[in-house]
Amino acid sequence: MTRGRKPTAPHLKVLAGTTRPDREEAEAPEFDLVADFPDPPQHLNVDGSEMWRSLGRQLVSARVLQVVDLYSLEQLCFAWQCFRKKAKADMESTAAETTALKALFSEFGMTPASRRKVSSGSEKPKGNAFAGNGRKQGAK
Repeated sequence: MTRGRKPTAPHLKVLAGTTRPDREEAEAPEFDLVADFPDPPQHLNVDGSEMWRSLGRQLVSARVLQVVDLYSLEQLCFAWQCFRKKAKADMESTAAETTALKALFSEFGMTPASRRKVSSGSEKPKGNAFAGNGRKQGAK
């Protein structure tokens, strides 16, 4: 028997506009948001450091990166640098490496499917979405 769909993080539900307080875990831990993004870890090479800086700054500005997420971000950047190193040497990544990298990309909303689960937080247009039903385009 399969486990089913992995639960969505509460802060992602808020961004997507699908939060239901009655369904949230009352004792769920909350961690601090990252305010000042740190320099990349020393073991990351140029490719890993570049991803650390660009992705990290975007996640901080979107206010979704929490302190505990820095470890997963480090793991993503390290997996990315290994992928790029193999690609530059004309070597192929193993299926396990590719699957792990894709899973990490998905965790940070970096695949088309995972991005559909989260909105940008911009306001939706107001008004009646069904006001034009039954009318031809341009008719008043």
